[in-house]
Amino acid sequence: TVHALTDPATTIQFDDTRDGLSLFGVGCRKKGPIKVYSVGMYSDAGTKESLATQPKSTSSLAALRNALQSTPLTTFVLKMNFKVGAEKMAEAIAESVIPRTSNMGAVDTLKRLIADGVAAKGAATPGTVLTFDCTSDGSVKVSVDGREVGSAPDLCQAFTGVFLDDKAVSPSFRESVVDNCCEVSGTGESSEAGSATSSSQASHFWQRKSNLKVPQLPYKYSALQPVISEKTMRLIHEENYAKCISNVNQLLNDCEPKHRKLSIEKIISNSEIRQSNPELYNNAGQCYNLNFFFKCMKSKGEGGEPGGLVAKAIVRDFGSYQSLRKEMVSAAKRTFGSGWLWLGYNRQKKRLEVVRTSGGGNPLTDKIIPLLTINMWENAYYLDYQGRRADYVNACLDRLVNWNFVEKNFKHATGEGFVNDTIHAATHRGLPLLAAMYTANWAKHQAIHMLFRQS
Repeated sequence: TVHALTDPATTIQFDDTRDGLSLFGVGCRKKGPIKVYSVGMYSDAGTKESLATQPKSTSSLAALRNALQSTPLTTFVLKMNFKVGAEKMAEAIAESVIPRTSNMGAVDTLKRLIADGVAAKGAATPGTVLTFDCTSDGSVKVSVDGREVGSAPDLCQAFTGVFLDDKAVSPSFRESVVDNCCEVSGTGESSEAGSATSSSQASHFWQRKSNLKVPQLPYKYSALQPVISEKTMRLIHEENYAKCISNVNQLLNDCEPKHRKLSIEKIISNSEIRQSNPELYNNAGQCYNLNFFFKCMKSKGEGGEPGGLVAKAIVRDFGSYQSLRKEMVSAAKRTFGSGWLWLGYNRQKKRLEVVRTSGGGNPLTDKIIPLLTINMWENAYYLDYQGRRADYVNACLDRLVNWNFVEKNFKHATGEGFVNDTIHAATHRGLPLLAAMYTANWAKHQAIHMLFRQS
């Protein structure tokens, strides 16, 4: 069976069942660099079973579309990840349906229902849930946050095509359905290859069939000298990091099936795993933390005071950069044993915080978004600084911190910018996507941002 799935692009989760219907797959609707919403599809178990013998190919989706025409109910659930105005949301969905039907009157009805339903709450803000029930009589029933708005006739087949035909608006959704429902073993368990992610996105996501591998550093082992020696970097990367990845591979193979589908980020955010499987929690956390640390550092010539939005936030929350620096050094001195020093963004309090974690701990467990980390495990500094933690932290801040990366993470955390695949984008059995930072022209991003951000 398909368990709860997480859209790797947004980390939005979908339950495995909904009103007696089974989850088929999930995916993300993107508009340029913007991840607008995640979509999940639910339908009856019999239809899902009919896919079990189909090959893992998008050609199998044609059989699914035909089968859905005779099912009593198929539900598409859209969970918003980005704020969109009521009229703009209605127009966007209507424009996707128009090429697939000649019934413009029904499209106008659908558009009005969406606009009215969303307008009742002001806008389709992150967390808003739009539900579209495709019924056996061909109509599409629209609900917003559980409140039924009305039905548009004769659009079931067209609406299904929006997400399942060859020109679907979310390729990752199509591939998720194939990956999770086709070529399922006779035991009823989804095959090892099943995943919420697109198998064609190997350049961005670790595929389920593969174990984690140790990715290369984004720079040479000697690049951080003299602050961190080549010998230290080799020790961290070739021995400690490699060991953690090996441990995670083994632990994921041995853990409960429902946990095998979780991203690294979801594992370290999951309080149940922290309590029931601390070995997996700590090793997964250490993989995340080390990958994050490597990206937070850059070759000599970096460091010093930051600029941009994060600099303004530092002044707002700490008074000055020097005050932040003193607080981080003080926290490093107080760290007992091995651990991590973080600058994070508390979304609930809407402010920056300095956080210490021990072992493989991570601020995500406490709902704080990591922006910057400094490795406080002894193997990261002892060869070069012995017990002089303050000197080590000061040297990293003065000469190594990649403030451009910190700025991107801050924009991601606050919703002020467009980072297509930041450190916080991770997939099943995948490490944070350090090499996939979005670098397109900011002016283009801003134009798209203004197009969608209606109040």
